[in-house]
Amino acid sequence: MKKKTRRILFYFSILVFIIISSLAVVFALGYKYDFVRNKFIKTGSFEVRTNIGSDVYINYEYAGNTSFISKAFSKGQLLPRTYDVRLEKEGYQPWEKLMTIEAGFFTSFPRVVLMPAKFNEEVIATTSFSSISSVLFDSEEKSVIVTGKHKIETISFKNGQKILKPKDKNTIAIKKNQGTNHLVSPDENKTAWFNDKEIWAEWLNDSKIPPYKASGTQEIITRSSQRVQDIQWYKDSEHLIVQADGILKFMEIDTRGGLNIFDISTVSGPFYYDQDSDAIFKFTGNNLVKIPLK
Repeated sequence: MKKKTRRILFYFSILVFIIISSLAVVFALGYKYDFVRNKFIKTGSFEVRTNIGSDVYINYEYAGNTSFISKAFSKGQLLPRTYDVRLEKEGYQPWEKLMTIEAGFFTSFPRVVLMPAKFNEEVIATTSFSSISSVLFDSEEKSVIVTGKHKIETISFKNGQKILKPKDKNTIAIKKNQGTNHLVSPDENKTAWFNDKEIWAEWLNDSKIPPYKASGTQEIITRSSQRVQDIQWYKDSEHLIVQADGILKFMEIDTRGGLNIFDISTVSGPFYYDQDSDAIFKFTGNNLVKIPLK
């Protein structure tokens, strides 16, 4: 090999090394070449954390699954775009967002909840009344007061047993979180209210997890074509259980990229969500029914 040829190969090798090293550094710094804009652009990333292990799809292509331990999935080196992110689990209703990734930013959805495709409804007690006049749930005593014609029964929704000597209570005090239109979340950081067609939330304190909201921020969660009859907070303070036109729905309050709403069951009267048992209680006819959400 001639000396000139060796010199050319030497300088060519140096040039290739510099190019590859530069690309590696650019990639390590979070940049990626965008063939649409024809330039290097800083990338972004996202993470989702779910209540149950699930498969993750990005733009309708399988991207992996959540961690077995943390139930989390993260993806980096994404060009600034809007991505369709979908979580699927057999036997559960899918969760989906149009996720906007911004250059140099990390987008997080830390409290994703997937709901079962079908809920088990268990009859835990039956009243002796042929017809029911009113139903009042007592959150402190974990019981429900049922009024029939000139009679009252108190039933524990912990075990379905009738309470023979219930404590005397003012019925106004008993009716907690039921039929009211202004509710403070379990973590006391938010409040929610509703009218016939709208559900709103206000942040009482600066939020410490996404979506970040400053104290005093008010935001409409949804406008519904159905008449909203009642709302109750889910235990994580990031979701609501909504009664609208006789249907119970599970609704997130994070409106980024669309709102996930899951149907739970039908209901003809008042309902009560118990955080301790993570279950909904309602009456169907003369039967007190329990719907576990776990």
